[in-house]
Amino acid sequence: MNNMNQQEELRINEETDSLDIKELIERYLRHWKWFVISFAICYTIAYFYLRYTQPIFNTSAKLLIEDDKKSGSGPSDLAVFKDLGLFSNSSNLSNEIEILKSRSIIEKVVRELNLRKTITDKNSKTGLKETAFFDNQPIDLTIVEEKDSLISRTFLLEVIDAETIELQYAVGNKDLSKPIKLKFGEQVDLMELVFSIDKTSFFTNNLDGFNYEIKYITKAAAINQVINGLKIETVSKESSILQLSFQGALIAKNEAIINELIRQNSLDKIIDNQEMTRKTSEFIGERMEVISKELSDVDLRNLNFKKENGIIDVLVDAQSSMSKESTYEQQVIAVRIQLDLAHYVNSYMDAYKDKYELLPSNLGFEDQSIAKMIDFYNELILKRSKLLANSTEKSPIVAELDSQIKSIRSNLKTSLNNLVKASEMKLKSLAAKENLYSSKLAQVPDQEKKYRDIQREQQIKETLYLYLLQKREENEIASAANVSNVKVVDYAYTSATPVSPKSNVIYLAAIMIGLIIPAGILYLIGLFDTKVKGPKDIESLGLPYLATIPHSDLEDPIVAINNPRSSIAEAFRMLRTNMSFMANMNEKGKVVFVSSTIAGEGKTYIASNLAHSLALTGKKTCVIGLDLRAPKLAGRFGFTEQKGVSNFLVDEKLTVTDCVHTKVANENLDVLSSGPIPPNPSELLLRKRLVDLFDELKQIYDVIVVDTAPVSVVTDTVMIGHLADVTIYVVRAEKVDKRMLKVPQDLIRQQKLPNVGVIINDIDYTKSQYGYGYGYGYGYGYGYGYGYGEGFEKPKSFWEKLKHRMK
Repeated sequence: MNNMNQQEELRINEETDSLDIKELIERYLRHWKWFVISFAICYTIAYFYLRYTQPIFNTSAKLLIEDDKKSGSGPSDLAVFKDLGLFSNSSNLSNEIEILKSRSIIEKVVRELNLRKTITDKNSKTGLKETAFFDNQPIDLTIVEEKDSLISRTFLLEVIDAETIELQYAVGNKDLSKPIKLKFGEQVDLMELVFSIDKTSFFTNNLDGFNYEIKYITKAAAINQVINGLKIETVSKESSILQLSFQGALIAKNEAIINELIRQNSLDKIIDNQEMTRKTSEFIGERMEVISKELSDVDLRNLNFKKENGIIDVLVDAQSSMSKESTYEQQVIAVRIQLDLAHYVNSYMDAYKDKYELLPSNLGFEDQSIAKMIDFYNELILKRSKLLANSTEKSPIVAELDSQIKSIRSNLKTSLNNLVKASEMKLKSLAAKENLYSSKLAQVPDQEKKYRDIQREQQIKETLYLYLLQKREENEIASAANVSNVKVVDYAYTSATPVSPKSNVIYLAAIMIGLIIPAGILYLIGLFDTKVKGPKDIESLGLPYLATIPHSDLEDPIVAINNPRSSIAEAFRMLRTNMSFMANMNEKGKVVFVSSTIAGEGKTYIASNLAHSLALTGKKTCVIGLDLRAPKLAGRFGFTEQKGVSNFLVDEKLTVTDCVHTKVANENLDVLSSGPIPPNPSELLLRKRLVDLFDELKQIYDVIVVDTAPVSVVTDTVMIGHLADVTIYVVRAEKVDKRMLKVPQDLIRQQKLPNVGVIINDIDYTKSQYGYGYGYGYGYGYGYGYGYGEGFEKPKSFWEKLKHRMK
């Protein structure tokens, strides 16, 4: 019946597997010292990392990109082109971002701030943290001539005294040269570079022995450093404000880079507008030269005509007709001016039809759409020139601009042609009306009529000349008042909190790592450590658990004799009590087998001490050694092997009393040792005389404790298992692999041994207190009332354990 219950318990435990969270937490908390040590180490590393790592600061500025109408330069209003898809705010901001990040502008920043040169203080006491200078260095590198600009150079110098330095140098990543001595301000030619090391206003006379490092990198590398640290983005999708950010270790350097970039961008835009103004001035100047020559010719014709015909004044009787005719003449002049302007611009565009040249602006077209188209065309030309500084004509942005330029150029040509046609039609209409009044002057002499023609042509030329002169002055005034369309909202400002390293994140990471490392190590130890630790391992497999026998450093083989109040003696009492739940131990002749999986698990130790514990209760007890292959029972009780089980089984003349040692360590305890090692132990155990032996012993003793052979090594124990009433299966902690527990599982499942109960031997409570904690409650119970010195061994220190092992 008991075997059936054990099999059912095995089946239930194999089907269920649960995780005890509380036990898992307690397992880690018992190693709290390791967690504290790991935390302290990681926290210390984080502290020194933050202390000796150069902090990185973020510097920002904000720019407002105004439209040209608000900026006062360029096109007056480009909003009319949005319906045609030729202009949008987002594309303007994107272009502005690309311009700000262009290598041409960054190169100017690098040149103005001398960013190719970095001077570092190498005088840190720990050598872990170096300080870079920016405009406050005590010494400086002055470049006289650079013969090769494609190599980087490194200088390491030591100040000898106020006049002398010791210099080492290297090209690229090569090793430093041998030191040479130089005077401050002395020009030298090394590494294709003519230079000198000079003092600055920050130099003092107490710098003897100080070391400095100077790095002079290539222009391309310096530009790349600025581009990599620069970030430009819009504040929001609807906003026209750009935010410029730069990250670096030196706040002054960061702010200088941002402010210089803003200055160079504004200066670049002003130069672009001045270029447009210059082109317009050149165009006006060329036209004025032509008109001036034509006006001189008309004046000469007028003078010659008067001399030839003697004309002094206009006939009085023609004043009325001439007055009305004059009105139409003014209109003809205005139309002719617009027509000439259209022809001039048209011819200029034809002359540069295959080139991207700026068109003259602000010429005074009455048709405002033409004037706006010209201004927008010029803006696109300037943007295209900017983008080509950092890209090619195959770039998608350039290609898009080219498409817009062609579209605007085509629309402008169409508008100019339409203006020409409209002006010509208007001239015909005005000419018809003018002829109406001219007919009234038919009586005026032909000379006067010709004079009027000359005078009219002269007036047209004069008006056009004065008009161009006015536009030239307006263009010069616009050039003098030229400003950028970029307004600075905020100049460079830097937050006092560094963006890297972030102390909160570093400390949090240190805490996490400090906890994860010991937890991971403990997890791996538990994962790869497959040794049996305690009752939890037994119960997890559904094996019936009886008791735990603690570890002892005592020399006594029978601990209950000299240490009756020890924790081990109490453990055997617990085992004795728990056995009564497996079988009725009050009945006479109960047989208790003690076995194990492999040798060395302490089954002989358990059998001898269990027998003594039973004898102390007044039960007549006999302990038998049936491990015929490796007998140890006699040694436990301090006598040599004489006559024993093997003798009894071989010699039928021997009786039980001839082989039994009576009253060993207790008046109720007898010992029947194994005897000499036989050549055929398995065959001996199969003899009927063994059954007769047990039958005779059952008549004499209340309890018979049998020390048997390990079950996984030989089959001796299994062969005689039918003789047992109770089987105590010994598992030694920290010795037996958990996978070997399949052996007792199979024995129970196959019913090869009766009433199997498992005990854990050699549990070290000093380890369980700080380690895995499989004491299962006994660590507390055994210590109660006894204390150290009352049989419960005090945990030994490391040095005590070391001395014990060296003995």
